[in-house]
Amino acid sequence: MLGILFSSFYIFTKSIQYITTKSHRIITVVWCFLWAFLHAIAPFFMQLPFATPLVCFASVIFTYILTKQKLETVVSAYLLSFGISLVLYYIATAVVSFVAMFFLGSEHYDTALIDYNEPIYLLLYSLIFAVQFVLSVLLFRIRLFRKGFPFIFNKFAIVIALFFTGGILIIVTWVNMITRLEDDFLENRLSAYIYAVGVLIAGVGIYILISRLISIFQERKVQQNAESHFEKLYLEEKAKNEELNRQIRAKSAVIHNFTDRLQAMEEAVALQKDWDEELDKIKGKTALPSTNVVAIDNLLKFYARQFKAEKITFNVMTNGSIKYMVEKVIKQGDLEVLIANHLNDAKKAVNASDNTFRNITAVIGVSGKHYEFSVLDSGIAFEVDTLVRLGTERVTTHADTGGGGIGFETTFRTMRETGASLIINEQEQSNVDYSKSVTIRFDGKNRYIIETYRPDEFPESSRFTVVTPQYSV
Repeated sequence: MLGILFSSFYIFTKSIQYITTKSHRIITVVWCFLWAFLHAIAPFFMQLPFATPLVCFASVIFTYILTKQKLETVVSAYLLSFGISLVLYYIATAVVSFVAMFFLGSEHYDTALIDYNEPIYLLLYSLIFAVQFVLSVLLFRIRLFRKGFPFIFNKFAIVIALFFTGGILIIVTWVNMITRLEDDFLENRLSAYIYAVGVLIAGVGIYILISRLISIFQERKVQQNAESHFEKLYLEEKAKNEELNRQIRAKSAVIHNFTDRLQAMEEAVALQKDWDEELDKIKGKTALPSTNVVAIDNLLKFYARQFKAEKITFNVMTNGSIKYMVEKVIKQGDLEVLIANHLNDAKKAVNASDNTFRNITAVIGVSGKHYEFSVLDSGIAFEVDTLVRLGTERVTTHADTGGGGIGFETTFRTMRETGASLIINEQEQSNVDYSKSVTIRFDGKNRYIIETYRPDEFPESSRFTVVTPQYSV
């Protein structure tokens, strides 16, 4: 028991390249000795048919709580490790038994009654333990396995682990049949039970495999439908752009004719002055693109006036049908709240910065295969602690200017409701470019990703993923 558990935990850590701490190693050793102690004080209980599956199941739960890895990863990796550990146990037993056969008397043959109080058996099992653990170490000295088992992180890893574990139990049953020819298989309840458990585990693997293949088929069908939808949107936008170009050409002709008339009129100078005054009134104004949603257009115009008063350049970019977005992807009211919250945050960040490049851009619509809303600004950077704690409590970088952290708290609630992902991209401060962007992408994955130029400052966490950006915001 001690050898199987020690080897399985060692193989588990190596298979997923998990870096253990000293405290984790101590807790794991205590766990192994507890089961070994139980095996020693209650040998009859530990030899019952359900004992080995019970130990394996309990160890999976123990590993999940201790490592805080994804449950599917833990189940896949530990089942595979436990199965490999059993195989190595039988190999080690065969090796030690073969060597010991030349030194033991007839009273110690495998048909003789084993007295575990005899030192010779303690020595034999200690040797088996040692050989088994050495084989575990040597397994990862093989070049193919030096980096563990990367396939465990594949969505079909749990299927492989279930097939492997179930197959090992079935093979164990066949070995028992071969080594105990005098026993009838149906009368050997233990063998029948192990065989049934093996078939059941392999059956679960087949069920998961079939269900995931069906899911993949459905996802591909949804993707095909999405591609058709986006192609339709593209054609609609193309038609709109062609109509817009036609209108521009028509207006250009009107302006040209109006200019000709001005030049021909006797009061050309006076009219030219009036024309210039009118141009001066609108100088510096940039018309915002329409989203075809009145409330959102009004909201963007409101912020455009605010930003102009504070000498912040404001741009808006749209792509795709925003009407479709508020009807099918996110509620209009929720989108308005996202826009207001993140534009407010961007304004505070820009005003808190000494950067001469004062710019905010909002992007709404389709990007790639998903709808998303992004705000880019040239303001101060997020604090690392703020990014780490986002989504767990109300946190803000702008407490001194009235920030309460409610904006991101609302964002994470919207993410949970819609399955959206949050991507924060930050770059080093510059006087000519944006410093960061905040993107809410409605991709159904509900992830939190931090793309940063300073990844070493962030701790490891299962809540978020830290990556180095490959392009500027």
